[in-house]
Amino acid sequence: RTCVHCGFCTATCPTYLLLGDELDSPRGRIYLIKDMLEGGKQATGEVVKHLDRCLSCLSCMTTCPSGVHYMHLVDHARAHIEHGYTRPLGDRLMRGLLAFVLPYPQRFK
Repeated sequence: RTCVHCGFCTATCPTYLLLGDELDSPRGRIYLIKDMLEGGKQATGEVVKHLDRCLSCLSCMTTCPSGVHYMHLVDHARAHIEHGYTRPLGDRLMRGLLAFVLPYPQRFK
């Protein structure tokens, strides 16, 4: 609730800079998260798409004059998504494969 929607975060967000979509900025994601969590709604594919695009680089947190703990918001939203949203089969397979391979670099050999 401390976000004042100033937009400073948009200047440092790599996904916003690349895609130019407000919903792919920290400010836009905060709107989506607030609507989902405070409205008691289930995650939609559109919300999941925008939250999944967050790289968790925390650039937004370093520029935020209000000190918004953006990563905590994203963590809560991602937990909400995992409990109430069924990803498409292709997404589930890809995520499972990445979880199987990425923690073990020797599997790339």
